[in-house]
Amino acid sequence: MSPCDTGTLSGRASFTRQVREELARPSRSRACCAQAEVAALVRCSGTFHIRGGSEGHERYGVQVTTSVQPAARLVYSFFKSMGAEAQLVVRREPRFQRRLLYEVHLWGSIKNLQMLNELGVISDSFRLEPGIPRRFVRRPCCRAAFLRGCLIGGASINQPHSDAHLEFLTPHEEFARDLAALLDQLGYRSGVYVRQGSHVVYLKGRDSVAGVLAQAGAHEAAVAMEEGAVLKEVRAQANRLANCDQANVRRASTAAQAQLDAIDFLERIGLLRGLPPALQEAAELRRLFPYLGLAELAREGQGALGKSGMNHRLRRLVKTARQAGFDPRAIELGRPRRSPERRRGT
Repeated sequence: MSPCDTGTLSGRASFTRQVREELARPSRSRACCAQAEVAALVRCSGTFHIRGGSEGHERYGVQVTTSVQPAARLVYSFFKSMGAEAQLVVRREPRFQRRLLYEVHLWGSIKNLQMLNELGVISDSFRLEPGIPRRFVRRPCCRAAFLRGCLIGGASINQPHSDAHLEFLTPHEEFARDLAALLDQLGYRSGVYVRQGSHVVYLKGRDSVAGVLAQAGAHEAAVAMEEGAVLKEVRAQANRLANCDQANVRRASTAAQAQLDAIDFLERIGLLRGLPPALQEAAELRRLFPYLGLAELAREGQGALGKSGMNHRLRRLVKTARQAGFDPRAIELGRPRRSPERRRGT
């Protein structure tokens, strides 16, 4: 059991904090669910101290640290309602964001140790329980409450507009395995890996993350995840359309420039006037409307010529020019053209 308040990471702190504050709101829950929730919160954001004092209450202690005030109030109220000796302390973080931290201190009295034993934090022999006690995840309501406590005490969630990622950090391997098994039992495919000596249980996928948030009671956060998915898809679709339009304009401009160069080449070598009238009409239209697309260019012509017909005629012009020695790669696009007379110096 150690502090695992990982919501301070840049870029995802705000949404993680919103989720924790939403889950820590006061609610009317059954006694078994309240116990499961506090047990998970203490396991994820608490530290067990062995002080070695002379008196019994000085030898042991538990400190639950969180940056979310409702979460600290939840733990403090639970222990006080059960008759335990607890103290709520507020201090400012010495480094980083210098945020306010809320600490719930429990002394090692007989009553407090009995409470910690009932919460599954320590065993009857005063040893830390590494895994999740089965009594807290036996009922569906208690499973949701225990998951809610883990989210409040030790979860980190990406912003809704980014890739959905949820992770729990714990130093205990057995607790990580039990938490992953609990998520699998609830129908979510989780994974476990080791990062810098700590065990990380993670979930990927917007449906899985939103489902866990909704099942734990963070319905506003789950809706925000869904809204983020919609906005992300709309933004991606808009970018795809913009890129597609830009690419189409670039291709059309390049093709139109090649057609104009081919028409100029055919005129210079005297072949343009000898072509069929349909090709001459297509060449004249391209010269008159150099920036129009094939469909618009076809509507400017005479008769019932369509887009494919205009494309066919322009392709024949370029093909005829290439057969006569035209090389579009040898022409610098955008360079001002000069007449044959000026190039010969006449």
